[in-house]
Amino acid sequence: MFLDLPPELRLRIYEHALHFGCTLQKPLRAAAWRRSDGCTANVSLLRASKLIYREAIDILYDVNSFAISYNHVCYCENTFPYPALEPRMRTIRITNFLPRIDQPQTCNFCQSSGFGLLEHLMQMPKLNSAVIAFENVFSFADFVPELLRNLAAERTVELSSGEVGEVNVLGPESRLCFELPALQRAWSALARGERAKDARNRVPGELTMRRALEYLQFETNTYDRTAETLLPFFTAYDDEDSRRRLRFVGLPDEHKKRAGFTVALAGVMNDIFADDGGSESITWVEIGGMMHHDRWAFCEDAEQTADRARGRVIGAAI
Repeated sequence: MFLDLPPELRLRIYEHALHFGCTLQKPLRAAAWRRSDGCTANVSLLRASKLIYREAIDILYDVNSFAISYNHVCYCENTFPYPALEPRMRTIRITNFLPRIDQPQTCNFCQSSGFGLLEHLMQMPKLNSAVIAFENVFSFADFVPELLRNLAAERTVELSSGEVGEVNVLGPESRLCFELPALQRAWSALARGERAKDARNRVPGELTMRRALEYLQFETNTYDRTAETLLPFFTAYDDEDSRRRLRFVGLPDEHKKRAGFTVALAGVMNDIFADDGGSESITWVEIGGMMHHDRWAFCEDAEQTADRARGRVIGAAI
């Protein structure tokens, strides 16, 4: 019989049977985890006996990563939320993060503009990596800068980013990644010279974000001005004619600087959209006198290109 096998061998069988090799997702109102191909993850082994369940349940959460919509977690409006955040989980991706700050009474996760979710994640004993993907730029611009201010005194925390549109907070034993998918997709498409994708392949807000980025590029290249918060990310260098030129080159250096740029850029995007596409809410600074052609170019910096060539993008989506 199976239970007559040595415990060590049974554990190895559990690892093989319960490792699905892809992120498991649980759509809204779904009772079971599903694989990325839409098929239900077969965890019937856990129902074989109480002993097998006790031995194998931790392995299910140890060897797999999980993706959960925030709409499945928040219970401000959902009276009976499915208990999707299992304390045994080690790797989680939470999508559609949008705290319900406009509710008269908020759930524990939406409290303090969404910091309730972060506090809950920090209390999960086995959590090693969590990705929080924001639904819109407004919540990202409100949440992430405040978090970074609170962490400013933490010497054990390091900021990093593998691409524009994400910010990684790296601790000694865990990693938090905050993503703004609309900015990620829009910047990446512009950097690669891609045309606007078909609506079926876009994430919400991607096209609007692309137009806002192109607007900032136009202001820089036409009127020699940029948002004040973006100025530190422009770099001056000598071209082949030894003329001093100021050009935006994706990001000039370091994963940490790319993270800072993402936060600053999200803030500018927030101002643009809050002003209904206008420029009145942006503090502009002149950068003329050193400028020539190709001053703002959407492209990947050399470090990011090298990361992609090695197949190693820091903070890549789980």
